[in-house]
Amino acid sequence: MLKSFARTFSSTIAKRDFARTQLLGRVGFVEFKESPNGTRYVMYSLAVNKKFDGKEETDWYKIFILGEEQVAAAERALRVGNKMFVDAKLTVKVVDDVSRYSLVQKKMDIIQWGKKSEDEHGESEHAENETQEK
Repeated sequence: MLKSFARTFSSTIAKRDFARTQLLGRVGFVEFKESPNGTRYVMYSLAVNKKFDGKEETDWYKIFILGEEQVAAAERALRVGNKMFVDAKLTVKVVDDVSRYSLVQKKMDIIQWGKKSEDEHGESEHAENETQEK
């Protein structure tokens, strides 16, 4: 027997607000770093191209990867030239009346692999699509 499904709407307030952004672009540079207290993290740039009035423009976004599991996944899969879909948390800090934005990656999907660098040619091939979540 078929059941009737009714979509319910809630009038309650969300328990928590959040800021999130999604980007689709190509990796420009990748830096694997370590904080003064020994925590490993990754900083990379993502180029997002857009056309406006027939001209192509590129916006560059600096993205951070935190957490041991995500950093380990980035070491295996993140390379210059990868076309990626990135889901990131957006944070804003104001210092001396200047707003500073930062993006912390929550999830990445590799859409297309970039070319291997000279030191990667000996490694085994990655799967066509790798998804990594926090």
